[in-house]
Amino acid sequence: MASSIAASTNHDFSREPSFWPVVFISLAFHAVVFIGIPVLTLVFYHTEKYQRPPTFQLVSMKASQALLARKAVQKVQSKTVPKKSTTPVPQKNKAKQSTKNETKPLENNEDLSELLSSIPATPVSEISSTQNFKYNWYLQNVQSRVEDNWKPPAGLTDKKDASVTVSFTIFQDGSISKVSLTQPSGVPTLDNIAIKSIQSSAPFGQLPIGFSNNKLDLSYTLHYEK
Repeated sequence: MASSIAASTNHDFSREPSFWPVVFISLAFHAVVFIGIPVLTLVFYHTEKYQRPPTFQLVSMKASQALLARKAVQKVQSKTVPKKSTTPVPQKNKAKQSTKNETKPLENNEDLSELLSSIPATPVSEISSTQNFKYNWYLQNVQSRVEDNWKPPAGLTDKKDASVTVSFTIFQDGSISKVSLTQPSGVPTLDNIAIKSIQSSAPFGQLPIGFSNNKLDLSYTLHYEK
């Protein structure tokens, strides 16, 4: 009976399959997965290098407008500025031009002489003060305001040197008083116009701060132009 049991056990072990092919297949599979695939990836797969996208410089609207305006001005200047001719001028033409300049008649100066003759030889008015008043700018201001109102009509008199002298006083605040005739012109209408021209010009500006007195006595002469 023992021999039969041993024979049966030997028969069962001989029928069991071998595990070595499975081990080799497993090793080959793992080698392919963990070694072959990474190697193939390194060989055939190339990563692209990162390239920085192109950058653009931002320009403000004002700078761009100024640039466009400058270019437009340069174009206009290039069109408007005439090009200098490089062609030489013959000597004969220069000689003709010199003879023309020599024989050119003198300009007519009759218009200029008439204009100069129309300018009056005497001033329109004269102003003076007996006090020690050194502020000429103030007197010029008074004189200009009175002359703006001194507009006598033509034909009042036939005298060549008709003039009227008026005296008056300017107080600290610029107001006036004591307007009187110092030297009449002999024409009552002209005398009245002179007084009214001074009265209508007041009040004048305040007296200068450096002036020690609180009033300024003036003598004003107005000339009549025919």
